[in-house]
Amino acid sequence: MAATKPQDHKQPKDQTKDITAMGVDLTIDPAIFDDLDMTEYLYEIEHSQQEDGQGSGALNIVPFLRKLCGSAYGKAKNVLRDPQSGRIPMERVGEFINEVFGELAPNS
Repeated sequence: MAATKPQDHKQPKDQTKDITAMGVDLTIDPAIFDDLDMTEYLYEIEHSQQEDGQGSGALNIVPFLRKLCGSAYGKAKNVLRDPQSGRIPMERVGEFINEVFGELAPNS
């Protein structure tokens, strides 16, 4: 009996992926990561504390999240909002982004 060839279970790069992160349903088009703007946002966010010490690059989190979440951006903000203070803590935003990336690439 011949050994079976393993199947490739990778998501096709041109197919959207439906995920849920912290109760927010998102449809992510993997093509958004094949975009210099998204790469720049991620770079600026990652290096914001290292380059100028002011954290100004961290402000790129807003356009990054808008592009990532699309029409679900408002819902994501509401889910992340602290009900007592009315603010959206950045720690919670970080947890949300980590969960999104974990859902997009669960075996990474």
